[in-house]
Amino acid sequence: MILADWIAIAVVAAFILLGALVGFGKGIKFFTGGVFGIIISIFVCYLIGGMVLKIPFVQDILGKFIDALTDKNKFCDFLLKIHIEIVVYYLVLFIVVSALRVLIVFLLKRFVEIDRPVFKLINRLLGILFFLIILVLLTFLVFQIIYWIGGSAYTDFKQHLTGSFFKLDKLLDANPLASLPDWFRENFVHEVS
Repeated sequence: MILADWIAIAVVAAFILLGALVGFGKGIKFFTGGVFGIIISIFVCYLIGGMVLKIPFVQDILGKFIDALTDKNKFCDFLLKIHIEIVVYYLVLFIVVSALRVLIVFLLKRFVEIDRPVFKLINRLLGILFFLIILVLLTFLVFQIIYWIGGSAYTDFKQHLTGSFFKLDKLLDANPLASLPDWFRENFVHEVS
């Protein structure tokens, strides 16, 4: 085993311990609050925004909003030119998604942190699983950032991972995040009409 393998073992052990100590309830609250929560809400809005926009009810509301601004004054004409209805739509969608995120996290946290031995064990086990998933995602993200940097940094990093017992060099080459930008561009392109 190479140095990278020993570092990986230490990091995995630390995340397992952290997951067991913190638990799922507090872990999910931490990772879905603050800046992380805003990023999650923006990401969800991006994913579902186009689908929700096609709902007839939403189209009717946006149509009424556009009608209310049409031929009022030059400022309203400017707002219509920059598609203010889409800006307002995504702002409202962001607020709704953020509220739902907070509600779901609150309910999950309350459920897994019930003061019973079985729920405490479930909270700890789910905490370990959740923190391991976060570790995997962070590893993919770090590998992707190193790939984007490229050049000698990427080559040197790959060389340090070569011969890894855990096949970290293969993971660097087959990082699932590498294809995500293209996949999102193909599947979730929003057109403003």
